[in-house]
Amino acid sequence: NVQKVLNADPDTQVAKVGVGSPGKETTFFGSATLKAIKKFQVKHGLARVNGVGYGVFGPKTKAKLAEVSKLKGL
Repeated sequence: NVQKVLNADPDTQVAKVGVGSPGKETTFFGSATLKAIKKFQVKHGLARVNGVGYGVFGPKTKAKLAEVSKLKGL
């Protein structure tokens, strides 16, 4: 579900095509998903580039992903 939420916004897509792209999400949390998480954190004001929590899939990021998922009906 993490990749589905990230892919719902063009700014945070895991991949444009292929594995991890919209409709081809996986359960694998690799480098492409991490990169998308970082973009998501910056976009939603959860962390700054190279700041505290940047790239950490912690409680704040999980909560915001859940909120966005609910808003988008995912």
